[in-house]
Amino acid sequence: MEIAHKVANERPNRNVYILGAGFSAPAGAPVIRNFLDRSREFYAEPTSSMDDQERERFLRVFTFKRSMGQAREKFAIDLDDIEKLFGLVEISQRLGEEVGEVRDDIVYLIVKTLQLAISWPTRERPRIWFGAKDLPIFRDHLSNLRAAFQEESPGRYSVDLYDYFAAIVSGDLDDPERRPSRKDTIITFNYDLVCEHALARLCVQPNYHLKAESVSTPDEEPARKSIDVLKLHGSANWGICTKCRKQIAILPKKLTDDPWGFRTLTCPACKVSAYQPLMIPPSWDKSEYIDVISAVWAKALEELRQATRICIIGYSMPDADAFFQYLLTLALSKNESLTKLIVVDLRSHPVAMEERLNIMGGVGQDLEARYRRMLDPMFQERRFIFHANGIQSFLGSDAALKELGRGEAVSGGVSCATRD
Repeated sequence: MEIAHKVANERPNRNVYILGAGFSAPAGAPVIRNFLDRSREFYAEPTSSMDDQERERFLRVFTFKRSMGQAREKFAIDLDDIEKLFGLVEISQRLGEEVGEVRDDIVYLIVKTLQLAISWPTRERPRIWFGAKDLPIFRDHLSNLRAAFQEESPGRYSVDLYDYFAAIVSGDLDDPERRPSRKDTIITFNYDLVCEHALARLCVQPNYHLKAESVSTPDEEPARKSIDVLKLHGSANWGICTKCRKQIAILPKKLTDDPWGFRTLTCPACKVSAYQPLMIPPSWDKSEYIDVISAVWAKALEELRQATRICIIGYSMPDADAFFQYLLTLALSKNESLTKLIVVDLRSHPVAMEERLNIMGGVGQDLEARYRRMLDPMFQERRFIFHANGIQSFLGSDAALKELGRGEAVSGGVSCATRD
């Protein structure tokens, strides 16, 4: 028994989850193609809880977008794409163009739109339904988490989609004897706090791995446990002092993801209130942010190099952000433990036989085809799994826990639906 336990501890068992915009879409977060539409809706809605100053910031972004629209006469650029508009503002500022406050305004617009969209989603959030094994060790633990896990009938539970994901990552659905040999890490490109809110409902704290000497953190009650959450593009609850560009403040839970909260904070170095949400555009050049976020990127590289399973959910791998492809290449070049690369995406249309053959051959712009072009044929055959029906279909199946090597508390019958 002791030998088996020792071997289990020595065998690598580390999952890394890489999250993109598609992960947060079922929570109400707008995706790239409709982000600015949602921003306009909140700007025009008198009851959207925005004050006059916030509306002025939104208006300056819309005005800048209209002024850039003249470029369409000569160059095809989709200014309704929030990432491209953000990148355009960023490079304009870096090149010394006069953009006024627009760079800070677009950051504020993104954070505020995310906050409002997730707080007031247009559709009911999905829930996961599952059966739990009839063992006291599992049933008692789920009972302790009854604020999130609701027992709908004897031995059958329902839980918010994101709380279920958080429970997988935190090990709350694992066999307690196996959990000490496991580690789960979240790497996300998302600015929103969907993951943090789900973890908080399970009393789990995120460890951001920002440089300790540069961060001001709120005094809050200690959590049951912590999970590494590595936000490569910044976060809605991180603020950077715009004067010294060195100090980072993390908003307390009571302010959550409302960017208004940064107005109340004072930089400990500059002694002024000059915080702005820390957000890095998904573009090729991230050099301006190296000093403040390099520790996060280094930790992400370390975790990817040690991962036994990598699960990528809702990340479209945009051409403008070559950083991810470089990061993944560097990591996998020194990873000798990887057993699975799982990619979860929501394909926009059914695939006919001819297109399916092209995808399998790595031909075309379908996300699966792009991955297959990147991967060695033998690796594809043995270790690559692609799910094309989105996060709800993936997590709402028995196969997900098996592929992830987690969730011994779950007996089966996993499904995803909204309440009747």
